Amino acid sequence: MNTLITPKDAIEMALIFTRVIALFLSFPLLNTSMIPTNVKILLVISFSFFIASKINIDINLKDFTFYTLAFLILKELFIGFSLGLLVNIFISAFAYASEIISYFMGLTVVNIFDTTFGQISVLDRFFILLFYFIFFITDSYQYVIGSIYMSFSYIPLDSLNIDNHIWKFIIEKSEYIFILAFQIAFPFALILYLLNLALALVNRLIPQINVFIVGLPMQIFAGLLALSFGSAILIYTITTLLQRMGEDYIGLIKLIGH
Repeated sequence: MNTLITPKDAIEMALIFTRVIALFLSFPLLNTSMIPTNVKILLVISFSFFIASKINIDINLKDFTFYTLAFLILKELFIGFSLGLLVNIFISAFAYASEIISYFMGLTVVNIFDTTFGQISVLDRFFILLFYFIFFITDSYQYVIGSIYMSFSYIPLDSLNIDNHIWKFIIEKSEYIFILAFQIAFPFALILYLLNLALALVNRLIPQINVFIVGLPMQIFAGLLALSFGSAILIYTITTLLQRMGEDYIGLIKLIGH
């Protein structure tokens, strides 16, 4: 049994590792400290070898230069980061919605440090963890695994062509951060805005009442009450976002490999 590794095998494995590592580095959950580093390394190695054993790779080393290899590595990094960036767009929309709600609830003064998003509110962290929870229980992670596996069929390792419309696609999807965030936060923000308006009227009509002392706990209570009654809406919204993310994943891979 011949176990000698040829230069062709080494180049193929290096390109596979590059695409998988780029995806893992840009994926929101996998690039945080919540997952130990040794687990991440094990996932990258096992997943890369699994892909290498399932796909047919045939790189032609004829006229293969150092510059060709460097360009192929940059291409693999771009593909992996693009796939991870798409997930970041959807989770950023959900996180931005929580920031809007936190602002109306008065929770922006209660911040914690998150290694992914930096200084965020407590409600923001809750929304992100809720997104991750539904991401796994709905088997949406299969979109990520399936897309990186499918990308090797649409985008071969030795392919040097990338569709220029990829930049337009990413910019168009970036608007989801604002559009989806306002759609998610609007019902809760409207309730809290009406509460603030009522407190402002009370302050004008009855100046003896200290609205600041009464209003802040009332805003937090009303916001938590609205979130508890609207939890079903949040879960349905996340599920819908994950379905749209899967469709955009497939569209992105087909566009890159066009």
